[in-house]
Amino acid sequence: MRMIRNLKQRGFTLIELMIVVAIIGILAAVAIPAFMDYMKKAKSSEASLNLNKIGKALKTGFDANQSFVALPGALLPTGLATGGNNCCGGVGTPVGGTASATINNKCDADPVVWNDAAGWQELEFAVNEPSQYEYEYIPVLPVGPTASANAYAIGDLDCNSVSSTWTLMATAMSNGTGPTASITGAATSLVAPPKGSY
Repeated sequence: MRMIRNLKQRGFTLIELMIVVAIIGILAAVAIPAFMDYMKKAKSSEASLNLNKIGKALKTGFDANQSFVALPGALLPTGLATGGNNCCGGVGTPVGGTASATINNKCDADPVVWNDAAGWQELEFAVNEPSQYEYEYIPVLPVGPTASANAYAIGDLDCNSVSSTWTLMATAMSNGTGPTASITGAATSLVAPPKGSY
């Protein structure tokens, strides 16, 4: 009877509890940074989606006109940039919405600024929802067999005052070199920022 009572009263030893706490601490030390990286990667998908949209517009326009859009697209939307770069400190007001007091580190959606910018108008591109990135278009050499243009998505997702830049490079494709070369279309490539910069 005494032996049964002793077994019932016995709990975990201090060593067993310390081992469990250590295991939980190790798992948390590995899992939390990985989770934060996944969150930042998910947020950065906005840049690749919008740059791919610009890339499709550039290729379509080049196929039709044998040139890229010649007018630059100014850095839009303009961000508030408090506590970091680009859209940090913004409240991300939606189109037709009212400004919130809650900071979500997004630029406001404002289709009017995109419609007023000639380069963006020609590309038929606008961001009509709150965004974490600002976009810029630069025609490097819009016409000819060596034509090229670049578009950028610039953002500071973790508001550490270090912007990360996604780059879309568009180039003309031709089937030769020199005066006999003929242009066959355009190609685009997307370059992500260095790993770990958000």
